[in-house]
Amino acid sequence: MSRPDAALALAMLYEFQGKRESRMGSVCVNGSGLGAAIFCDIVYRFYTLGPVRNANDVLPTGLAADGPMPGDPPMVKTAVAGAYVRGIKRVSDTSLAESVIRNGVIFNADGVMILSAPATCLAKSFDIQGTKEIYKERVKMLVVVDSGAPQDVKAMRRVLAEFPAPIVFCGKDVGDALPYPATSIAKDFLWAEGHHPVVDAYTAYQPMPYDAPSYDMAGVLYAVHPESRLFSLSEAGSLAVDDGGRFRFTAGGGGKVRSLMVDTGRKSKIIETYIEIASAKPVPPAARRPKPA
Repeated sequence: MSRPDAALALAMLYEFQGKRESRMGSVCVNGSGLGAAIFCDIVYRFYTLGPVRNANDVLPTGLAADGPMPGDPPMVKTAVAGAYVRGIKRVSDTSLAESVIRNGVIFNADGVMILSAPATCLAKSFDIQGTKEIYKERVKMLVVVDSGAPQDVKAMRRVLAEFPAPIVFCGKDVGDALPYPATSIAKDFLWAEGHHPVVDAYTAYQPMPYDAPSYDMAGVLYAVHPESRLFSLSEAGSLAVDDGGRFRFTAGGGGKVRSLMVDTGRKSKIIETYIEIASAKPVPPAARRPKPA
């Protein structure tokens, strides 16, 4: 949660959930400090209208906190310092990262994982008894997002070797080709009357106006709607991580990884979809129908 596209992608995920086009299983922060976890919780509660029905509706945020944590990303500090509702105030209010990842899959029979942080905690989750069997049964796809930041080499290599489902690679070139427009931040979020955590994060990241690459947003859009044909897929190939933590995709050879591709003629439609979903008002929960007599 150290780039504006990550905050916008989180908004997209909750908007898709509000529209009942997907259901969030869990959110896990790895590679950032407590402030990033607090920010994720703020965004969750900002998009959750009305009272929480029961404990099962409270989305736990996982935080990699088993050692010295990095400092808080500057991007999240404005929102964290604001008056937004939150349920996380200290590390003890978060959950064990690798367990949150695993538990997010248990109650979702047709799940997709999106990995845009270091793979450290996802690899650790393999060591929980029975986890890889659960992933094999319940996860239909892992979307790996490359923002250009170096990966945890050992952990990512393990994930690529052992993850029991097909992998879709969202390369850095995809996000670079689909910048989110600053004009949308300026005008499409006005309904929030100056109080929107994602806008806070975007404007705090660097001086406005600027268009942000959409690395995580591309991964989210494909993960939720792979049938949309907004993106194309390469032939099956292989994904490797060099010793510096950089990705390298090679098409062909019958591997289990396919890479997202952007057709020039679809760029405008993809960006329009980003704006439509990311800037939409939170959706009120649908009323429960009474049980038949």
